[in-house]
Amino acid sequence: MSEQEKLNIKEQAELELYLQAAGWVEKLAQGELDSLSKRRFSHWLEADPKHAELLHSMIKTWQDPALTKALAAYQPSPFKRWQLSFLHRSKFQLAGAAMAFSSVLMLVLYLGNGSLFSSPVPYELKTAQVSRMQQQLNDGSVLDIAPDSQLTVFFTPDKRQVLQGEGAAYFAVAKDKQRPFEVRLDQASVVAVGTEFNIDRDPDLIDITVYEGAVQVQASAAGPTVLLKTGERVRIRQNQLSKVQKVDLQQLVDWRSGWIEIENETLAYLLHRLNRSAVVPVSASAEVADLRVAGRFELANTEQTLSALTEAYGLSVQQNSSGIRLSRSPSQSE
Repeated sequence: MSEQEKLNIKEQAELELYLQAAGWVEKLAQGELDSLSKRRFSHWLEADPKHAELLHSMIKTWQDPALTKALAAYQPSPFKRWQLSFLHRSKFQLAGAAMAFSSVLMLVLYLGNGSLFSSPVPYELKTAQVSRMQQQLNDGSVLDIAPDSQLTVFFTPDKRQVLQGEGAAYFAVAKDKQRPFEVRLDQASVVAVGTEFNIDRDPDLIDITVYEGAVQVQASAAGPTVLLKTGERVRIRQNQLSKVQKVDLQQLVDWRSGWIEIENETLAYLLHRLNRSAVVPVSASAEVADLRVAGRFELANTEQTLSALTEAYGLSVQQNSSGIRLSRSPSQSE
């Protein structure tokens, strides 16, 4: 195991500990714990002296980098009323400290007309299925966020960072040479100064396309860096970069148009993107999930897409309480 891999494992363990502590912070801030949660909290505190120390340090040093990472991954819901109640002092003195920390955090987050941009604290941008969002950040950058997508934004005087979960987003990044704009996708990263690019992510694949300027792409912390320029695309799968592909931006169809155009992609790939806008989820049986498909499909018109797929690829459609399922039609199975 390389030193870099050992460092990554150590950082992951530290982040996990901070996430646990942040989880208890929110539980405590919501009100008095039930008896089961109290026992679990007590066991967590007693499991390692570091746990209690961490809750204390959150109040005093809540801007340290490790905690910041945790908060970026764990963000309380906006505009939620936080009912703080004191717990029994005998076993839960630290709970008061945790609640105090949470109060300070929420005050900073929503200070002044509920603004999310006045303090270097991570905040979440999340869209539901069917809906999309456009959000201008405090540096002037504009994000177009696809349905069923999640981003966590963290800006400081020294850096601009966005953590992207699953989903898609188009980034129009304002220029700031002193603060490069970085999008983190687990181990992968995309770094830009002033440019426009799209990132489309599902559980197995990350697509990155540059529309203007250039970005640096890295599939993992220890991997090589690729400079991606206007009209170029790269994919990341299993922490590996594909070859850089040239794309015709004038002809390219992306999610912002309301359509998807694919060639030689799996059926699972197509359905994952359709489901961001589908009212009823669509899945594929194991025997057809890897079926290669091509075509141009309207993202919001599930019925028309299913009709085209069944006709072109000999699929059958079954619907039940959990959604719609595609499988091989009986005539094709024979």
